[in-house]
Amino acid sequence: MLKRYKYPFLLAGSVALICGCMFLPNLLAHIPVTYGTDLKPEQLFFNMEFTNLMNQFFKTGTLPFYSWSMFLGTNFFSSQTFYIMGDPFTWASLLFQGLNFFDRTLLLEILKFFVSAFSMFALLRTMKISSKISLFGGLCYAFSGWAIFFSGQLMFHSFYCLVPLYFCGIEKYLASGKKIQFLLMTAILLISHWYFFYTLSFLTPFYYIYRYSLIKQNFKYFVSDTLKLIGVYFVGVMIAGVILVPTICYMSGNNRIGFNTDLIFQDPQVYLHFLASMFVPNYQYIYGVNVFETDWHVTREICIWAGSLTALLMCQMMWIKDRVFKKRTLLFYGAILILAIMPMGDAALHGFSDPSFRWTFLLTLFNILTASWMLENYEQIDSTKIIGMAIIAAVICIGIIPLAGFVEGKSQMLFRNYLPQILLFSSFGFLIFIEGLLLKRRAINLLIIITVLEFSLSGGLHYLNKMDRSERGSYSFVQQVTHVLQDKDQDLNNYLNYLDSDNYSQYYRIFVPYDSLYWSYSHNMSVAYQLNGLMIYDSTYSPSINKLAELNPDIKAYNSGMMLNIEDPSLMTFLNVKYALVLEEDELPQGVQWNLIQNDYRGNIRIYENLDYRALGTTYSSILTYDEFIENGESIQILNDHILCDPKDYHEIKDFLSDSDSVNLEEISYGGNQLTGKIKTSSDTFMIITLPYDDGWKILVNGKEVKKYNVNGGFIGIALNKGESHLEMYFVPEGFKLGMTISAFGCILAVVLFGLERKKKHEYKEK
Repeated sequence: MLKRYKYPFLLAGSVALICGCMFLPNLLAHIPVTYGTDLKPEQLFFNMEFTNLMNQFFKTGTLPFYSWSMFLGTNFFSSQTFYIMGDPFTWASLLFQGLNFFDRTLLLEILKFFVSAFSMFALLRTMKISSKISLFGGLCYAFSGWAIFFSGQLMFHSFYCLVPLYFCGIEKYLASGKKIQFLLMTAILLISHWYFFYTLSFLTPFYYIYRYSLIKQNFKYFVSDTLKLIGVYFVGVMIAGVILVPTICYMSGNNRIGFNTDLIFQDPQVYLHFLASMFVPNYQYIYGVNVFETDWHVTREICIWAGSLTALLMCQMMWIKDRVFKKRTLLFYGAILILAIMPMGDAALHGFSDPSFRWTFLLTLFNILTASWMLENYEQIDSTKIIGMAIIAAVICIGIIPLAGFVEGKSQMLFRNYLPQILLFSSFGFLIFIEGLLLKRRAINLLIIITVLEFSLSGGLHYLNKMDRSERGSYSFVQQVTHVLQDKDQDLNNYLNYLDSDNYSQYYRIFVPYDSLYWSYSHNMSVAYQLNGLMIYDSTYSPSINKLAELNPDIKAYNSGMMLNIEDPSLMTFLNVKYALVLEEDELPQGVQWNLIQNDYRGNIRIYENLDYRALGTTYSSILTYDEFIENGESIQILNDHILCDPKDYHEIKDFLSDSDSVNLEEISYGGNQLTGKIKTSSDTFMIITLPYDDGWKILVNGKEVKKYNVNGGFIGIALNKGESHLEMYFVPEGFKLGMTISAFGCILAVVLFGLERKKKHEYKEK
């Protein structure tokens, strides 16, 4: 038994050793591992809100559909399918709520490295690769350049570690007709991360045809075999319907969807970096002085490296003796590389949006599979070419930095500015040459040991260099910045409600300056304080707000399409800001009538009340189209007294208007997935509710559902009849019920398929 599990035990020990080298320095120094640009400002708070909503669900049964704390109110379920809603590791984090976020995250990230290693090990074993070589492949996949680079992007790493099991399902189907693993992994990966699942699906036909040509004797049954697998694929997609359908409904309005038709990248550095990232892990240099820098962040995401031995083996591709394998493998890579070198191809792999190189994790996976096959079938390698190719690879490593400097016209400052990068690349070139000598002698055991040491040293130095030893990198800083305004959850809201008895029946938002009281830490800080805030850092915020950004581009912080911060006084009035918390009076936005009501909250925080506060729901009597707003050059102030709408809705809305005075929504109660209120009008009129427009809202007035309109830059508008109206709003993400139905039907089909496969297996055993 020990012999049988020798290599799985060795793989587990190797992963543990490498993880120890990477993370032990942080643990010994008691500094949280916070590698990744979005871990602290974004994912900390998304996970915080997820935990809050799930705890609410466990207590009250309220499903985690809507977040009141995330930027003006957010469809949490559909927006967070990109980040956390389907991530199995995020759900597992609920079991460790006693740990702080960073320790919990580190524990789960280490688990992902183990899962990555063993999922690739399982794939290679399914492909009839020996346990020893499968151990090598598992390590290369677990600690590839992509895995380390994106280990701070939790949702990406979660998807990555499970991908080999998807291809394992394809291999089992091609080898023996088994379908269940492919079905299950299709559903799990789509639920886990729809964004990467699209990329995976895009490249699956290439891989399937390639592997079919190698495993099957001919293409006689290709059509029938393929149609069966496509059917299984769609059953898996159906199982994920509860995630997929609401996401499609929500993201269809996202402004990042588009199409790039460029055939070449204008900057040659992209192509040189593509080549370089094969031989050297880009995480070692990408955020330092980097000769490949293009000031375009997506080019930093080119991560192909999977160990020096993998790179060396891939250099032997042209001299494989098995002509059939070589021809078909080169054809497969040729198709993928054509996509890779064109912006149009990278955009297609990115969901027909802007080009991205995040998809290169699949190229890493394919490289490991090919390299492992060559190591397993060593006799197929032309051993006379090994040393020559090792020398060529080493020359590329040593020479590509000077070449890139020459192309960019930086030759004169090459050694002054890029010496660390030259030394780094030269070191890996030397390592590849040494491995060439060992490969020539077929010293497989020694090569695997060197691979373990390479990952340990490379990963360890990386995390050591990225360790944030400053005050902002400490556990105490995070604790302090998330407790500046309160000690316990809801403390601040309870305090503000106490200031005015009307607050208990109102909806209001809070202005807090980003740089002082939020310590420039994150645009998502409102989540930490359960506030109805005015800022966010998120790529999937409510699509309806894109219209507000068009009307007033200044809400984009740092001119970023993912950071929004509302500081315009007119918008603050429109958006129901009632209080401002500041340290100094000059931090208050000008143009609002502020009244100081508290000057020593928690010692030195001043609380001001907006004397122009207006309710969440307000009736209007004037209207303009968006075209008229632009033609007239109107100020954003107009949102406070005019309805702005699409031309198609103009006449329909205008018919509801009257000359009556403005009336406010009162007796508001909100929480979970619903809001209620009352309003009394003297005539038929039209009310704007300043919550982001979302088709998931069902609005009832006096028990009858009413039509909602998208007005004033992405907010909700409804018609009201004369008299007293009782408003009820209930939120269920658009497409959720349909998605549930599709998922249920998909599960039934999966059970049927499972039964048929079991029956077939039983009949086979009887025969």
